[in-house]
Parts: sequence; C-alpha cells; structure tokens
Amino acid sequence: MREKTRRGRLNEYGNEYGKYAACVLSGFVLYGLSEAVGEIGDPVRDGVLARNEYGGGDRQYELLVEGLENGEEPVKVTVPERKMSDAEVQRELPEIMEYLKGEILGGNSSLSKVQSDLNLTRTLVKYGLSVEWESGDPETVSDMGLIGSEMPESGKTVTLRAGLMNGSSVTWVEIPVTVFPETETLGETFSAFLGKLAEKDLETGQVVLPETFDGRTLHYRSADGCGNGGLIFLGIAAALCLFLKEKSDAKEAKKQWEDRMILDYPELLSDFVVLTGAGYPVRQAWKKQVVDAESKNTVLLHPVYREMRTALNQMETGTPEIRAYGEFGRRIGLGCYIKFASLLGNSVSTGGKDLRRLLEEEMETAFRQRKELALRKGEEASTKLLIPMFLMLGVVMVMVVAPAFLSL
Repeated sequence: MREKTRRGRLNEYGNEYGKYAACVLSGFVLYGLSEAVGEIGDPVRDGVLARNEYGGGDRQYELLVEGLENGEEPVKVTVPERKMSDAEVQRELPEIMEYLKGEILGGNSSLSKVQSDLNLTRTLVKYGLSVEWESGDPETVSDMGLIGSEMPESGKTVTLRAGLMNGSSVTWVEIPVTVFPETETLGETFSAFLGKLAEKDLETGQVVLPETFDGRTLHYRSADGCGNGGLIFLGIAAALCLFLKEKSDAKEAKKQWEDRMILDYPELLSDFVVLTGAGYPVRQAWKKQVVDAESKNTVLLHPVYREMRTALNQMETGTPEIRAYGEFGRRIGLGCYIKFASLLGNSVSTGGKDLRRLLEEEMETAFRQRKELALRKGEEASTKLLIPMFLMLGVVMVMVVAPAFLSL
C-alpha cells in the first residue's frame, strides 16, 4: 500500500514539475549544439581571419588568445577589405569606367555638355579603389572639378586623367569632357542688361527702363508693393477674430445669465413657500411675485421675472396653466427650473398636495447650489488675479537684476 502511495506521489510530482525540467534540459542541449556549431564554423580556431570582399569595408574581430599570459587574453583586430588585383582591375575596367563617369557628372546631364562643376570623387567604394585626378587644362577644369569663368560659346574639350589605385599599383585612364558656358535665363540676361544700363549717363537724375526686351513688351511695378496683398488676409483675420469675439461674448453673456438665474432661484422658491403657506393658490402666488417685482423695478436685475411675466401673459390669454409652466421651464433650460415647473404642474393636477413640502426640499437644494456657485466665482476671481501678480513679479525682478547687469 505504501509502495503504491509513493509511486502515485512520484507520478504526481513528475507531471507537475516535469515540464520545468524539460525546459532546463532543452537549454543545455541548445547550448551544447551552438557551441559545437561555433567550433566547426569558427575561422579563428583554424588560425584564419577572412577579409571582406572589395567594397565590403573593414572587418572587426574580437579574439580570445590563450598562451600569452595567464589564461585567455582578449584581443581586437581590424582586417582591411580585400583589394582588387591588377588583373581584376583590367578585367573590370569597362564597368569601372561607366561607374566613374556617372559619379563625376554632378549636376550635368552628360560629359559631352558640362556647364557646372564636376564631382571628381576620390574613392570608388563599390570597387575599393582610390582615384587621383589630373586635368589637361586646369584653367578650364581644375583638378578639383571646378569650371572656369570664361568659356567659348562653341565649347571646349578637356581631357581628364584618372589614376585608379588599388593599393599596389596605379592604372591611368582618360575621360574627355566638353565644357560650355553656363546658360543664363532670360531674367538673368535682362538683369545684366539693366545693370549696364544703370551705369550709363551717371550725370542724369534717373534711369529710363526699356519698354521692350528681346521682342517682348515689358511692364514694371515695385516688388515692395507685393506685401499689400497681406492686407486682404489681415481683413479676413479681423473678420474671423470679430466672429470669434462675438461667439465668446454670447457664450459669456449666456453664462452670466445662467448664473443670475441660479442666484434668483432660492429667493423664488422662498417666496413661493411663504405665499402658498399663507393660502395663495399657485397661480395667484405666481402673479403676485410678478406684480411685486414690476412695482419695485427689479425685473432688469432679476431676469427670472421677465420669464414669469411671459408665462403669466400666456395664462391670461387662454393658455392652460400646466402648459404655461412647462414652457417656462423649457425656455430657461436649466434643470432646477424645469424641476420647479414640473412641481407646479403636478400641484395643479393634484390640487396642491405636498407642494409645500416639495418646495422646501427643493429650496434646500437651491441654497446649496447657490453656495457652490459663490465658491466657484471666488476661485475664478483668485485665478484671474494671478496674471497681474506675475506681471508685478516680473517688474520687481527686472528692477533687482538690471542694476547688477549694468554694473558689469
């Protein structure tokens, strides 16, 4: 029995931890295989360091040398790329010449019509060769590839000699190039013409511009006037700024109106609680508040009474009372007034049951909302005061630092 229990536990441990052991064993196996492959393919163990082919660049080796001192000594060595032999240069010469001609073109379309400086490269990386240049006419084309300033219109042919060096020997080749004067645009030609014209008759007080040039009729205007077109964009920008300002002003006015309505809301509820508690019906309480506000000339300061006057006019012209209250709440659009209109509408339907209690609960919420608004206004005011404070701080810093700089 104990033997079976022991075997069961071994099987359980094998199933649970066998996968981890397999992973560790796989790591050892892969390490052994990689070391074996490295020993087989490692050129250093054969005492041979392979060079890169020409154009492949130098090759870096990091070696561990045993036998110099105690243990293995790390050594770094740079093996330059292989150079072409003279026979390889001769065999590849046609291809090298085509590649070299393409490299020295620079901004020219062909070597038979050279009008700008040549790019006489000093190395051909693709073939691992160095190049040395000699010009048959340095005044026309220098050894650096620079073109002379004066060229005949018919062009001039110059032979360039290029020495291809592979490290041990030099192979000289010749490349003929035909140089022409640089082609001027019509604008450049006209500018030179105006320069010569301005140098004539220096005793006169003005220079008369030609009406025609090269068979073309000319018209002139000052280049400084081109900046006047920016006034159009200035006008568009001003219109855009005005539009954005009006939108911002409208948004700010709406925000101020909403804040005013929120501040008036607790007083409105308080008056309704007092009047309905004194026995006034909802409609009569509504009318009394409107009449009292108009008699005290407070309608302009408290916009809520203007909306109440509109609702009262609707009720007096035949609009159902419930509908007038609902439209009053929707016109204002604030959640608290929509809820207030809903309470009044329900009271009309239910005969005023529980209206006083509901208004008192709503009044507590309104005063709390008014307190939060006051706190927010205080925080906004303190934030706006930061700008002049920073300006004053900058002025003080300038007053303190400026004398120190002036005394240097």
